[in-house]
Amino acid sequence: MVSMLSAFLFEVAAMPSTVEASDISTNHHMIYLFWQADIVVKVALLLLFMFSIVSWAIIIMKHRQLKKYKKRTHNFLYAFWHASSLENLIAKGAFQKSPVFNIFKSGIASLRDPQNAKNLEFIKRDVARTTEEEEEQLEYYVPFLATTASVAPFIGLFGTVWGILTAFWKLGTGGASTISVIGPHIAEALIATAIGLAAAIPAVIFYNFFVNKIRLLSRDISQFSADLMNRIEKENFR
Repeated sequence: MVSMLSAFLFEVAAMPSTVEASDISTNHHMIYLFWQADIVVKVALLLLFMFSIVSWAIIIMKHRQLKKYKKRTHNFLYAFWHASSLENLIAKGAFQKSPVFNIFKSGIASLRDPQNAKNLEFIKRDVARTTEEEEEQLEYYVPFLATTASVAPFIGLFGTVWGILTAFWKLGTGGASTISVIGPHIAEALIATAIGLAAAIPAVIFYNFFVNKIRLLSRDISQFSADLMNRIEKENFR
């Protein structure tokens, strides 16, 4: 392995200092490198592109969703605390869909259900179930970002190792191998690492960002669930 590495470095040192601009633009073009890559490196690059595209789709969708829910939750909580009673809040009309509104709607529907016969425990059960469902919905797709942050660097590293192995194999079996033969394989290896990091870094940043946002919103949802049950009990069971 040491002798092969020494031979590779010797070839690099022996390269001419000037290279035609057309050769540089062709041999180092991303699409060219991809199509010339080994099948294993191609699969690794395709996987990384897929992880990156899906991650960015989740990032954009989740950012809009959490921003919308935060605003609507704030507006509904304001109306909830400024209403003299739950009946007056209901009389105000429809509210925009949000986790707290869904919990409120579930609680009122359970309260009005004749089968419950105004049983407080049944209402608590329905409110608790809806609260759990809303909190779970906030976390949808976010774990994929954690998966991308964990897996993408290793896929890129795998592509890098395979590309380097291919380059040394060409160098060892090609006889008078030149940098023009093994250079693309080294480039493939470096590109796999770069794309792996490019997919992982935004994923881990936004994963931590969303986890914090979801934690704060889940806290508001849990507090509202308890406050709703207190008002239901106060206004209908005392």
